[in-house]
Amino acid sequence: MRIVVSALALVAVLFPSISFAFPFGGQAATVLPCYYNSTIYTSLGPPRGGEYVWTTATKSYDFGPPTHSGQWLLGLAGVPYYCIYRTSPLTIFTGITITMHGSSQ
Repeated sequence: MRIVVSALALVAVLFPSISFAFPFGGQAATVLPCYYNSTIYTSLGPPRGGEYVWTTATKSYDFGPPTHSGQWLLGLAGVPYYCIYRTSPLTIFTGITITMHGSSQ
């Protein structure tokens, strides 16, 4: 019985370490609304920049989703996703899904 309880406690302690979300943050250089799949593509600068995609499943705090260049975003990102910007010619942007974030005004 003691071994089982110890094993369960160890699993409970180690569980957060196997999470695949990673932190990101920076000033938005590009913000593009993608109307075809209801997402927003954003390209962030330093300190932890890259290409990210806001989805309708993203948990947004304070000022909501990214709306314009110059905003600062900070949050967690997860798996790769896509943004269909236009259909003719087909323009697709790829990035990492934003899981949760907060932004400046």
